[in-house]
Amino acid sequence: MDHQSGAILTALILGVALATGLGWVVAGLYRRRMVALMRGGPAPDAAQPTSLPAPSGPTARLPAVLDPAANRRASVRLLLALTGLCLLIGLTHSWLALRFVYEVRDFSWNRLLVLGAIYAWPMVLAWALARRWSWGRVVLGVAVYLLVMALVVMLASDTQQTLAGVGGWLAGVVAIPVLVTLAISASGHIRAVAPYLLPPFLLLSASSVLALEGLARVVSDAAYPPGWLSMLLGSLGAYGTLVLLALAPWLLLAWPLYALARWLARSYRAKRFSDLGYLFAAYWFVVLSASTLPALQGVGAAGLTQLLPWLWIPVARVLLPRWLAPGGEPPTLLVLRVFQRDPQVESLFDRVVERWRHTGNTLLIAGTDLVSRTLDPDDLFSFLNGRLADRFIASEAEIPHRLAAMDRRPDPDGRYRVNESYCFDTTWQAALRALAGASDVALMDLRGFRPENRGCRFELGVLAAATHIQRVVLLQDAGTARAAAESDIAGAPSGRFVWVEAGRLDSAKTGQVLAALFGART
Repeated sequence: MDHQSGAILTALILGVALATGLGWVVAGLYRRRMVALMRGGPAPDAAQPTSLPAPSGPTARLPAVLDPAANRRASVRLLLALTGLCLLIGLTHSWLALRFVYEVRDFSWNRLLVLGAIYAWPMVLAWALARRWSWGRVVLGVAVYLLVMALVVMLASDTQQTLAGVGGWLAGVVAIPVLVTLAISASGHIRAVAPYLLPPFLLLSASSVLALEGLARVVSDAAYPPGWLSMLLGSLGAYGTLVLLALAPWLLLAWPLYALARWLARSYRAKRFSDLGYLFAAYWFVVLSASTLPALQGVGAAGLTQLLPWLWIPVARVLLPRWLAPGGEPPTLLVLRVFQRDPQVESLFDRVVERWRHTGNTLLIAGTDLVSRTLDPDDLFSFLNGRLADRFIASEAEIPHRLAAMDRRPDPDGRYRVNESYCFDTTWQAALRALAGASDVALMDLRGFRPENRGCRFELGVLAAATHIQRVVLLQDAGTARAAAESDIAGAPSGRFVWVEAGRLDSAKTGQVLAALFGART
């Protein structure tokens, strides 16, 4: 590896390591701050009413249209868009590689298409993002894709190839990108933080590498060290000088990076990109950067052409939203759960709520159990800026304004966002009643529910009184105290509450839960 590509690889590794390490720290501090705010809210305002009125009857709103077929069509459209975009990027990457890296002047369509299909392997990552696959499933999916591509290469090649040889080459193509994506998002604790920290830390690490490269050039070009360098060495020593010069550019970049973070937060709030779109773009940038490193070593500056296919992503951002946009008035889903059951709730979110987002809005009371699924650039910037407390509902008087300000428009990828209500212990009950009044259907995870879960019992009472909600799907398992729950909803009309046994939320059970939300009887 030459000096230039080695420096780029060093910056990449350093940036990923910093984003991953700081991701753990920031995620932990965010959770701690959330818990402190929820428990330490202001006392109830004596001048305000102690509770909001119960949601009005069904005449308060027109019944929402719940169309499972439309949900499936929207899901398929998104997968087709991601697949098509990956193939377009892969084919463009293939043409540029054959033209500028391998310097093949007269190549066949067969070679272009096969290499393009190979370079399009990140479509597996795209499918994983859209369907919230586990990382074990992602690695398996990438392995299967590469195995199929290895067989295609062997069948299409004019020369004799071995499966081991082709497989080794393909593994080299995907090794760095897969390791990077695993590092920044494999753990549920940092998957909502580290990817957003990656761009600024790549810039910071690149600045440090450039600074040290400049230092090496100064030392090598001069017979004696400059006076300023001798002074630093005398004061700080060799290691202290290296650390100072490596971190000095960070001071210059502090304000631009703060402005970048603020721009990202504003852009996300303005729907210039979605969470899926951001991760899709970040993964592809890592993939193309990994291809650029050996290209720079082989052909010099012409290797930078390997980054050009990334430009299809902003083009698609302009062209695709109109095709992906859902039609009609979106229904609203209220999600409630037993707290302190993080793995079960995260699985429910990945399997059910992510699918629902193709149909309509989602409302929930914020909690630390879903930080890895719902934290976005706007939330992260508010926390880093010391303004997370501003997101919390301090009094009942704020609730109508907060409800009106919720995001109910689809993202550029056609999915709707999850609206969280940040509540203190003194305001969550009033906020819940307001959320129930704005919802069309409800999903309540009662797995592990016990009679002493007073918060859940309050929620059941609110749902029983909210007669305009078309149906409430209740999940149970062997540990659910169903008798206690049924006593709390005894006054509700028969058939409006639907129980689903969900001790193990596999694919079949996920379909059953979704069918119940859309109106099928279980």
